[in-house]
Amino acid sequence: GLKFFTPEQSLMFLRSLDTTFTWEVKGHTRIDDTGKPYQVGNYQEPHQTSTQLKVFFNLSLYCGFRKGETLALHWSDIDFEKREIKIAKAVGKAEDGVTIKKPKTATSVRTVTFPEEILPLLKQYRREYNTYRLSLGDQWRGDGNLFIQWDGKLMGLSTTYQYFKRHLRIYNDWVKNHEDEAKLKGFEELPIIPLHGLRHSCATLLNYLGINLIDISKILGHAKSSTTMDIYAHSFDGQNKEAANRIDEFLQEKRLKQA
Repeated sequence: GLKFFTPEQSLMFLRSLDTTFTWEVKGHTRIDDTGKPYQVGNYQEPHQTSTQLKVFFNLSLYCGFRKGETLALHWSDIDFEKREIKIAKAVGKAEDGVTIKKPKTATSVRTVTFPEEILPLLKQYRREYNTYRLSLGDQWRGDGNLFIQWDGKLMGLSTTYQYFKRHLRIYNDWVKNHEDEAKLKGFEELPIIPLHGLRHSCATLLNYLGINLIDISKILGHAKSSTTMDIYAHSFDGQNKEAANRIDEFLQEKRLKQA
């Protein structure tokens, strides 16, 4: 079955990205400059999410982009005034590493409005990005792509997935080992889902908010809304009860008015 976060878990995950977690690194052997091994004891290390990765995960969850679509974004694809992002390309694997291609289908080319909630984060990232770019001077290799390695070149294809896995592991460990503090902050353990599960979490969130299927389908860039239905029918099941409840509420209000 599909693995995804419930709407509550999605918000918990996004909040966890704004929190610093201390995690215990187990003692291990290292090699010094002369090639001699030496022992390092257990130590604590803070785990913090960079602004760049926060942007990646927020866009994945709120806009439902595929990983390749998010990674291919350039600053010129974002309209800050209209709060719109244009998806017109995707990053894929090629024999010599990475290629930028047209997205999956013609309908995948789309413009998606993003929530005002993430505007400050995008603006903060743009400031940090520009400052960093200037600081690198002629070492900079970027061409306006949002997601970067240290030299401005396009971020590696597996970077976000590796980070996602590591973050969930450290977060869940922290929740287990700091029960009281976690409760206080409203944190609970999160299921381990694949990175693509964030796209499914977005669809689930939109459905939960009562967005109709055709609009969800357009946001996700599906060619037909039947595709959306095929993928999500099962995870939308729990929300059908909600429909019946709303009909009841609607009828009761009408009756009260007529009475």
